[in-house]
Amino acid sequence: MIQPDKRCKNCGQHLLLHQKFCHHCGQKTATHRIDFHFLIHEIQHGIFHVDGGILYTLRQLFTRPGHMLRDYLDGKRQPHFKPLLLVVILGSLCSLIQYMLKPRTENQEEGERITTQITDTAASKYVDFQGLIEYFREIFNWLGGHFAITVLLMLPAAALGFYLGFRKYRYNYAEWLVILLFLTAQSLAVYAFFIPFNQLANISIGWFYLISWLLITISLIQFCDCVRKRFVIIRSFWSMFLTYFISRFI
Repeated sequence: MIQPDKRCKNCGQHLLLHQKFCHHCGQKTATHRIDFHFLIHEIQHGIFHVDGGILYTLRQLFTRPGHMLRDYLDGKRQPHFKPLLLVVILGSLCSLIQYMLKPRTENQEEGERITTQITDTAASKYVDFQGLIEYFREIFNWLGGHFAITVLLMLPAAALGFYLGFRKYRYNYAEWLVILLFLTAQSLAVYAFFIPFNQLANISIGWFYLISWLLITISLIQFCDCVRKRFVIIRSFWSMFLTYFISRFI
């Protein structure tokens, strides 16, 4: 049964006859030289595969989000795209769309920076509060214009907020981090479609926040299917408040 001339190219384990995957490391036994055919196949399998990949996971997040999250936590993980990588890919896509659609001013094109009129001799005696305010304003404007990055930075605080808000359901912090990663991917998928409306039609970002909150709440209601809906909604509000409170001290 053992093929003496055939070993796994990843770990060197002996392979059995007609074995499609290595029983030691899980890699496919049929490995081919990387070419354009290989790349196209990997893209089709990883993104467009009906039984797995990005589109499959996104479809699950919008058709049965709560059930999908519960299945994933219970161990049904093979068909789904990795949550952290999914968020990174969607976040990068949103940043790219936002960058391409964002109007550029003359000052930005010339690389003009914020300056304040203050002499070197007075610098040691004077604190430029106006310049400091402008500096932080630029930071907040940048965070507002890079929603995907802001969301990623907020994830640890959000996971802690929902862990405390839903602590009676006995999911640990790491599990809530995974749940929030998937829900973030759900929101980023919506945001990718919302960016053109926000940049070109000047639709308020508040509409996106409302849609995102509704999706998260619906997902959690389905996730906690044994609990009354109003309790889930109340705990969702409480968790978001805790997230805001925790983020102020991070």
